[in-house]
Amino acid sequence: MSTAWEQFGRRRLAKSRWKCEPQEIPAGEKAAFEQAWRRQRFLEQTVVQQARDLPVTDDLLQRIGSSLAELLAESALSGEERLAVVRHHALMELQFARITGQAPIPDDLTVLAWYQRNQEKFRRPEQRLTHHLLLTVDDDSESVRRQAMQFYREIEPAREVFPRLAKRYSHCPSALEGGRLGWISRGLLYPALESALFALPENGIAAPVETELGWHLVWCERIRAPQALPQTEALEKARAFLWRQHQQQRQQTWLKQLMAGMTD
Repeated sequence: MSTAWEQFGRRRLAKSRWKCEPQEIPAGEKAAFEQAWRRQRFLEQTVVQQARDLPVTDDLLQRIGSSLAELLAESALSGEERLAVVRHHALMELQFARITGQAPIPDDLTVLAWYQRNQEKFRRPEQRLTHHLLLTVDDDSESVRRQAMQFYREIEPAREVFPRLAKRYSHCPSALEGGRLGWISRGLLYPALESALFALPENGIAAPVETELGWHLVWCERIRAPQALPQTEALEKARAFLWRQHQQQRQQTWLKQLMAGMTD
């Protein structure tokens, strides 16, 4: 009879890759499912066997339980069986952490050489000190647009008006700060709003911009040009990146060695 973790694992595999329960997998794909499950079962069993000596903390059990909560709630497993599944997955995580922890930390010369070959990766993007005012639309978009235009005409000759209007009328959480969003780089705003913001000169304000949220006013107070990160900070990031690579390589090598011991 299958153990709790095996029942859970089969169902999780079917749901994640076949989007159905194990018994609902089409006949033509059952062989592929069973082959995938045999590999996964062997891997999980072998990993957990190697982790038997590792201490499992309550915090780890709680975190793993939370991550598996939805699938566990849908299962027919008892409370005791669910705890066994959580412990099984906690042991796997501990073993993977032990293996990746064996990866060597890159030495200074390796880090410096990689950084020098990839300096373009270590630049702060262009940023803009941004202020924002949002008027949401209920039914009458034209009325809201006219109000936004009126605010624009008030702000255009006198930027000091912006914080007062934002505090009183804006529906954006930034209203509490007078509309101040802080330093914004690309990829953080709605596309139409981003295009308007990054087309502005320093201290420029855009005419009202419409998005699905409503009508927006954006003021670009200052522009911070792209610049290289300080070398100390860049080297720290380079070391962290290379170490993650070493960890992934160590884990992949270890997994290949484990799977080499599997027999059909």
